[in-house]
Amino acid sequence: ATRSGPIQTQEAAGPRRSGEIARHPLTGALEGYDAVLVEVNFGPGVSAPEHRHPGSILGYVVDGKMRFAINNEPDQIVPAGGTFFEPSGALHTAFGSASPDTPVRALVFLVVPNGSPLTERATTRRDP
Repeated sequence: ATRSGPIQTQEAAGPRRSGEIARHPLTGALEGYDAVLVEVNFGPGVSAPEHRHPGSILGYVVDGKMRFAINNEPDQIVPAGGTFFEPSGALHTAFGSASPDTPVRALVFLVVPNGSPLTERATTRRDP
């Protein structure tokens, strides 16, 4: 059988959904914390508003270029294959696609208190 009509590719469909892929409680010295893996996707030129995370994050850019900055430091452009790190409680001041023409996709690993949300409003003050 043959298909009629266009076949939709990921680019044609737009960016993938962002979200939590896995969350597992840690044991031993890290009991009381969860290890969380998240996929983050931004359309071309799209960025997240300022925010904080309740734990440290380590990110890996899978596709595209990520604009990244914490604590009002200068923006960094992280290419595909690059990584970024954010200490617990830092103010995430730039986070999104660095290109007006292409989306960005990243995998982010976080260690956060058991059951906690992954982001907090920028107005929430946390001591790192």
